[in-house]
Parts: sequence; C-alpha cells; structure tokens
Amino acid sequence: MQAPKTIRKVHRVYSLEKRRFQLHPARAQLEALVKRYGTNSSSYVLLEGPKSYFISPRVDGFIGYQISAGVAVIGGDPVCEPRYARFLIEDFLRALSPRPVVAYQVSPEMLDEFRQLGFGDIQIGKEAIFDLGRFTLAGGQLELVRAAVNKAIREGVVVTEHYPFALGAEAVNRELQAVSEQWLSNKGNHELGFLLGSLSLGQRSAKRCFIARSGHGKGRIEGFIVCEPIYGRNGYYLDVTRRRVDAVRGTMELLTARIFSILHQEGYEMGSMGLAPLALLDDPDLTAHPKLARLMSFIFERMNERYDFKLLYRYKAKYHPHAWERRYLCFSERKPSLRMLYAVMQVRNAISTGGLLGKRSREKGSQEKVKSWRHTASFVFGLCSAILSSS
Repeated sequence: MQAPKTIRKVHRVYSLEKRRFQLHPARAQLEALVKRYGTNSSSYVLLEGPKSYFISPRVDGFIGYQISAGVAVIGGDPVCEPRYARFLIEDFLRALSPRPVVAYQVSPEMLDEFRQLGFGDIQIGKEAIFDLGRFTLAGGQLELVRAAVNKAIREGVVVTEHYPFALGAEAVNRELQAVSEQWLSNKGNHELGFLLGSLSLGQRSAKRCFIARSGHGKGRIEGFIVCEPIYGRNGYYLDVTRRRVDAVRGTMELLTARIFSILHQEGYEMGSMGLAPLALLDDPDLTAHPKLARLMSFIFERMNERYDFKLLYRYKAKYHPHAWERRYLCFSERKPSLRMLYAVMQVRNAISTGGLLGKRSREKGSQEKVKSWRHTASFVFGLCSAILSSS
C-alpha cells in the first residue's frame, strides 16, 4: 500500500527536534477529526483526560496517547482514514523513538496497519455490540433482563435525558455528582480513566446523560448512564454507568433498554456496552504468546478484589449482544515486556502501589489491609507464574 502522490511529496527530516511533531491542537480541531473518522467506541473518549495528541504533516488525523513508565501508550485506533493509518503510526514511531509503543484496544480493522510496521499483538477481550434495530426484551434469552426492567417500572422508576447546561440543571448536576462519588468510593475512589470516560458535567460536549428517578420520576436519582457518540458507525457507546448502592433493583437494566429504544427511534443503528476485558479470548494467535495468555486467564479467573472482570463480562453478556468484536493490544517489540504491561495498567488506573498495598481510609481497619495484602500476593504470584513459567 502506498500513500497518494500528494502525501508522498511530503519530505520531512525526522531527526529534527521531536517536539515539532507533538503539537497541541485545539479541542475543536480534534473533535472535528473524531466526527470525520471516529469509528472506535473509544474515539470520542480520547478528547478527555490527561492525554497528549500527535498529528502528522502528511495525514489528516491524530493519535491520542499517554506516556507511562517510559512507554507511549496509544488509546484505541488512530483517528484517521483507515488507508492512511499506517503512515500516521509510522510518523508517531519516528517522533517518539526510541520509546517502546503499545496500542490498547485496537480494532480488527486497524490491526493490519500495526502489523505492517512490525508490531506484535494479542487479543485482550471482546466488545459488546448491539444492532439497535434488532434489540428487544422479548423472548427467553432476555428473560432476566426483562424481569428486572419490569421490577423497576413497578417501583416507579422513570428514565429521562438530562441536559447539564439547561436552565435550572445545577441541582440535578450536584445529585449526579453525589451518586458518582458514592459509586467511586466502592471502586477505590478513582476513575479507571484512559479509554473510559467520566461524568464531565462542566464541559460542553456531544455526550448524552440519561438518568433514572424513582417516585414516578419525582424522587431521587437511582442511577445514570453517560453515552458518547461513535460517529463512524452511527451509534453510541454506553460508557459511564453509575448507580446508588441501594438503587431500586432493575435500575440499570431499565436505563440500558430505554437508551437503546430512544437511540433506535432517533435513527441510530448501533450501540456498544464497551470492552469486556480478558473475556472470550479465542483468537488463534494467542498461541504465539502462551505466557501472557496464561496471565490474562489467571487475572480473569482470580483477580476480583477491585475490578471483577468476570462479573463485568457476565453483566454485558446477559443482554445478549448481537456481536462480540475482538480488541487487541499491539506492541512495537517482538513480545510485550513487563514495563509495557505495567504502563497499560497504570494509564487505565487499574493498578497503583497504594491500592495494592491497602492504602485506604483508616476507618476500614486492619481487616481491609489484610484483604488487600492477600490481593497483592495473588497478583504477584499470578504475574510471576505466567511470565516465568515455561511456554
């Protein structure tokens, strides 16, 4: 594959100061590129959080990334026309050399572009995709979801869309923030970040927020879901899902079903519930990285202290997605190093020294610290076993 003549005519000396290629485009410019080329569920999420952005003089698009542990971690797919993605990745590698590079949550459509540049890759999970024209609660498959939805309706839960910048929205915004903080307090008091969005009530954006209120729509907020557009697929990503600890049973099921119905009525075609990390690992190429495959399997089966991968998969699976699409980790070296794996976990905020060593509120007591130390020991044992055991 060759670039068109207009692109091939561009000659830049990449030994020049690398900062010249790491520009800081305005959000409006980045958002316009996402609208033009964003097909990954994470494309719009790249616009928020502590990310850097790389643009090339020869490709219309950008790469969103973070630096951690000396590794450049790319978020999702390059945002550009697919046939030019290889040139954007190539320029990125030159500009950040000699840093190792990994790309987290790459779609099958972009996988060959990384492979052509010598990247290795491994499947890291599957994403739950829905055809909104076919989604229905009818039938035996969704019996449990339907029962939960009906329970919430009988309890007087009502779903509406909330507009954070509308007149008089401040009180609702404060309640949403309180629900979010309560939810986060049970998840380690931090957002997972990187390719997962946040509530972001203070920033005007294309996000949409749907809330579920009890009391026939006049009571408290039981839960909410924030959705982000997937422009290139005429759909939305149901990203930020939060509820009260004691929310009415069926709140989140009702929210999800109503959102899918509303989006379908508005003419949207697809919905995503996002990645189920480490679930449904079935790519034949997993045999090329047996140690890492064992590590991922160990984490999926055994690590559930702070982030239960298996429970997350089961929650998404009960809606019976119409497709489970593979997502990949790509790495610029022959095989991923421990530093690369650590960098990916760091940018996701999925692991921290404080979190592993039981750095929690004092009132939790010594029992919580013991649990956290056990969690640490399990993680270290699994990591060492997977990395050091024979192939």
